Parts: sequence; C-alpha cells; structure tokens
Amino acid sequence: MLKPGTETSGIAAGRRCEAANSTEKFVASPAVPALRDPPAAARVPLRVLCVDDCADDVALVTEALGDGGYAPAHERVCTRADLISALEHQRWDIVISDYAMPQFDGLQALAVVAPRCPDLPFILVSGAIGEETAVLAMKSGAHDYVLKGDLARLVPAVRRSLADADTRRARRLAEANLRSSETLLNSIVNTAADVIIVIDETGMIEFVNAAVERLFGWKPLELIGRNVDCLILMNRRSPRDDAQHKVRIMGLNRELRVQRKDGSAFPAELTLSEMRVDGRTKYTGILRDVGDRKRAEERIRQLAHYDDLTGLPNRVLFSQLLEQALSESKFSNKQVAVLFIDLDRFKLINDTLSHDSGDKVLQIVAKRLTESVPRRDTIARFGGDEFVVLMRDCSVPTDAADTAQKLLSAIARPVPLEEQEFHLTASIGIATFPNDGQSAQTIMKNADVAMYRAKEHGKNNYQFYSSQMNLHSFERLVLERFLRRALEQEEFQLYYQPKIDLVTGCVTGMEALLRWIHPGMGMISPVKFIPLAEETGLIVPIGAWVLRTACAQIRAWQLQGLPALRVAVNISARQFAHDDLHADIVRVLQETGLAPELLELEITESLTMENPEHAAALLKKLKALGIRLAIDDFGTGYSSLGYLKRFPIDNVKIDRSFIQDIPDDEDDVAITQAVIAMAHSLRLKVIAEGVETAEHLAFLRTHGCDEAQGYLFGAPMPAEDFVKLMLRRDDGSMFRAAFAAPVLS
Repeated sequence: MLKPGTETSGIAAGRRCEAANSTEKFVASPAVPALRDPPAAARVPLRVLCVDDCADDVALVTEALGDGGYAPAHERVCTRADLISALEHQRWDIVISDYAMPQFDGLQALAVVAPRCPDLPFILVSGAIGEETAVLAMKSGAHDYVLKGDLARLVPAVRRSLADADTRRARRLAEANLRSSETLLNSIVNTAADVIIVIDETGMIEFVNAAVERLFGWKPLELIGRNVDCLILMNRRSPRDDAQHKVRIMGLNRELRVQRKDGSAFPAELTLSEMRVDGRTKYTGILRDVGDRKRAEERIRQLAHYDDLTGLPNRVLFSQLLEQALSESKFSNKQVAVLFIDLDRFKLINDTLSHDSGDKVLQIVAKRLTESVPRRDTIARFGGDEFVVLMRDCSVPTDAADTAQKLLSAIARPVPLEEQEFHLTASIGIATFPNDGQSAQTIMKNADVAMYRAKEHGKNNYQFYSSQMNLHSFERLVLERFLRRALEQEEFQLYYQPKIDLVTGCVTGMEALLRWIHPGMGMISPVKFIPLAEETGLIVPIGAWVLRTACAQIRAWQLQGLPALRVAVNISARQFAHDDLHADIVRVLQETGLAPELLELEITESLTMENPEHAAALLKKLKALGIRLAIDDFGTGYSSLGYLKRFPIDNVKIDRSFIQDIPDDEDDVAITQAVIAMAHSLRLKVIAEGVETAEHLAFLRTHGCDEAQGYLFGAPMPAEDFVKLMLRRDDGSMFRAAFAAPVLS
C-alpha cells in the first residue's frame, strides 16, 4: 500500500483512469545514483501502479523509469482486491504488472484493469513469458511486455504505451463528440418550438421538423415534396413574381400570413436564409408563432416592472413613475412624497419559521398597504421586506404623516400564520419634493435615510427627512467601522446596577449593562451602538462576550468571599433567534463554574411574541438548566396574559416609562398596580426599573413590588465600584435613608 511520501501531479489528465474523490498520496520512488539522475526540471512525473509480489522487482522497475527521465511515484499491490481498490481510489498514468505471482497472475490483473480503465496503459514485465502468453496478453488489451532481464526496453515501451493511449483516447473522444453532435443537432431540430423548414430553388419542401404538426397541423412526411405555398400565403402574380418575392424576404424577419392544414390563417414570423449544398441553392426557413412571442414579451415586461411575489411595481417601474410624478409636479403647486417602509425584525420570521411563511407575510402586508392608500398613489416593493409609497398630490406634510400612520396601523394588525398570530411593526422614512431633493434618486435616498432614523428611534414610527440626517448617516458609518473592531480591541466593559429587595433593603443581585469606551470618542451611549449592533449582526458575538464576562465576574467574586448574588444579562432578539444560544449558555456555565441559579436572562416581551411556539420551546430548555428567566420592559409590547402563562417566567420587570411619573400620573399608577397584581397571581416576582425618587419607592413598597433598581440605589458602575458597594453592607448604612419612610397604608 502507499507509504508516506510526496504527492506528484502525474501526466496530463487525459492519461489518467478517473477515480472517485481520492486524495491519497503517492510514494516517491527511491532515488537513483546522482551520476545517473537527469536534471530535476527534466523529469516527467509518472503515477505507476505496480502489480507485483516482490518489492525488490518493483524497485528495479522504478529505478529503470528514473534512469529514463521519469519521476515515478508508485503503489504496489499483489491481490485482486488491492488492485480494484487502488483503481477506485487513485488516478494512474500506467500499470506495470508481473506475470507470474503466487495468487494472481498478469492476465488476471489485465482482466481487472481493462474493463474499468480502457485507456490506462498496461505493460507486462516478467522473467520469462512465452510467445503464446505474450500474444494472448496483447489481444486482451496489454500495450506491451518487457522481460525483466531486458529492462532497457521498459522506458521506450512506456513512452509508446502512453502515446498509443493518448491516440486511442483522442480518436474515441472525437468519435464520441461526432456522435454527440449529430444526436444533439437532431434533438435540437426535432424538439425546437419553432418550425424549421428547408426548400429548394423552386419552393419545394425537402425537410421540415416535428414542430410543424403542432403549429400547422401537418405531419412532416405529408409536406415533403409540396410547395411552400401550402404554408405561406403570398401575393399571386406569376411564378417569377413569387420567386422574386422570396428573394426579397431572404435574411429578414418578416411577419406573414400563414395557414394551417384546415385553412385557418394566423400571423407568423419568417426568417429565410440562403445556403449552397452540392452546388445547388437551398433556403432554410424558421417559422415562429407571433402570438407566442407577444405573450412572452408581455411576461418579460411583467417581470421587468412588477414584483413576482406581490404583484406590486418593482424598483424599475417605481423609478419611472416617480420621474413622471416629479415632472408633473413642476407645473402644479402640490408636492410629491415618497415613504420608504421597512418591516422591523422580519428576518426572525424567515429564520424561525420558513421562507415560505415569510413570503405569505409579505403578500399579506402588500395587500394591507394597497388597501390603506388612495388608488392614485403607488405602492411598490423593492425586494426583501422593503416597500415604497409614492404620493402624487401631497398638499401639506400632514398628508404624508397621516398616510404613514395608517400604514403603521395596518401593518400592526395581527398576522394569522400557521394557526398562530404574529405581530409586525415597521419603520417609515418620508422625503418630499421639492423640499428634500430635486431628482428621483435623491428623493429615494433621503427617504431611505429617514427610515433608518426611524429604526434608531425604537422602530414602529415614521420620521421626516432633514438635512442633518446625511451627516448622521456618515457618523453612523464611522461608528459601524469602529464597532467592528471594538470587541477585538477590548473596548467593551460591563457595568453593574444593584437590585434591591423592597422589604429588607438588601442587595439581591445586579444587572450587567454593556458599556463601550472608545479610546478617542470616550463613552459611547448604548442607545447609539446597540441598535447598530443588532442591525449588523454584531450583537451575537458581543452578547456572547457579555454573557461569558458577567458569569466569570460573579464566580470570581464568590471565590473572593463575597456573597453569592444573581446577575441578570439581557438577551437580544438576534441572540434569541440564534440556533446556538442554548449550547452557548451551557458552555459558559461549564467554563466559568457559575451555578445556574445565579444567572438570570432578561428577554423583551415583544421578542417572545414574534414566534410564541419557538419562544416557549427555547425558554423551557433554558429553564431546565436551572437559570432564572425575566420578561424585560413589560407593558411596552403586544404580550397577552394567555401567552405569558405559557412561558416558564420567574420575574416580570416593569418598564421605567411607567415608573417615572408615579404617583402623579393616574394611568401609570393603574398600569403599575395591575401588573403587580397580575404577576403575583401567576406567582411571579415583580421588579421595577427606573426608581429614582423616594415617592417612587414608597409607592412600590405600598403596592407590594418585590424588587427595584434605579439611580435611587445606585447608577450602573464598574466592577470595582460594585465591590466597594457590597463591602459597605455590614455597617447598616446602605440605603438606610431610602427605607426610613414608612410603607403607606
């Protein structure tokens, strides 16, 4: 079998027996003495399969090949099974076989090689081979035979065999190509959709393909010998006039009246060209049904200007309509508005369900958008989840704003899909003519810029374009470039904000919050870079870093003797949809040694609503690990009590937007009380965010809120400052003032 060695490229691919997917290396044959070695550059690589039971004989063969200018790389086999395996798993330039072997002889080896690799040269090398055996071997397919005592003949025999194999291969390939060409030509002619016809100088039909029966109702043999006039209706003047008419239309595409066998006429396109065959002039004609062509042209026009999935105009047609609308608006006092619409987090539907489900959602959205605007306005789809609206007579900016709000409301209605309801939102950017640009390209670009500003403002809203947005877009590109390098440059840092038990005033844990400290720009607000990280997908590796760093920090504090506190880590939408989230969490817990019960994952309620079935299955797997789960920003999304009951949630976090105006705002008071009561009825703990005043604290304690976090107890702080906070616990002073006020009855 093969020994460790170096792989050689072999001779031309034409002299190789094709084998399946082999990357096995050859053994470079032993070097011959330096005085007999030809220059390295002159050596010809040669892949040699040696069928021989004697390694010494193989060494003599390869030495002779080396003396003859080859650089042989070989494998030795001596059984039928090994020979078959070598042929199947490697490509060879030549087979050199011994004749007499204990279990296997050269003729048997030839019987294995010949049918499998008919173009692979086969040479017998034997100590003594009779004339009858040699003749039989040559008749069976051997290319030559050489006596072991006369190895000087081996190299010439190899050269002749390789050359003969090339010649046979080339001839076989040429014959195969000729047969293939004839077969292909006949197939093309007889399967062509158009009628192909050959006529002589008098107009007699000499050949017609099978398409004539479909188009004209004639069988091909019925037309041979007939005049072409039975198909083509020409002006009847005289034979001379008809011949001149045929000549005039040669080489031109011309629509003519043609007739079927039953006499019915229809328009067709004829192309007639002249050729010379055996000194005679003949004409080849191609007849095509013009109706088929026109239907195809209409289909092409449809594909070129309309979206195939939704039937809406595409980018090309929309651009043309916008150019027309801008030209018309120059002669009127009305503005033109372009609304650029992008569905929020639509990728999650494709990722968690299927692209077929995503297509159904796009069709539903397209129908709702069309129903939400007047017929004079145009809805187009630019691809993916991007839609655009053209408002032709937008008198005042409020018209565009009203339309944008209608579109947001239409998109926000639940989407029934696979016996579930999905909630969508969208971000809309608005640009108007002539205020925001003088060309169609500029208007569309600025509407797109405004749409991205809507994304940055929390999605599910619309934004009008302003000149400051272009500057903002440039800043955004710069920020994205810095963000891609921030992780590897170790510019991220975790801050920790304490969570407080509202009964005892003790610290129960903390939330890990990501901070980006750029060496030149300083602290960059999460409001700026987190949405950008979500959009670019960088949030997945960044989120994995946050999870690993937070768990490692808590475990390190434990080992230093600090109390075991629970750390809460936010999980982004991209992370939640990532297939490896569960495996990543398991790996982090194992690597850091942190107890699962000391990790809490915070997910937003809107994230769980996008695909409740997927969310429920994943949350159950995470809960089975022993970690705790919390719904973050509760009350700001579309969740329902029915869905909430399906999820294995431990905590509910009331969003800061409901806390900041209590107890003065009656609506916020009612919502906060309802959330606390509902959560407790489901045996869930309630955590309030954004607690900043004594009034906030008193209200939450009075109504039974379990925990709180906010600036009243401490801003997010670096790890070293959080340690100092924890070391002050024993002196009894921490949060004493905050808890001095009695609980309201």
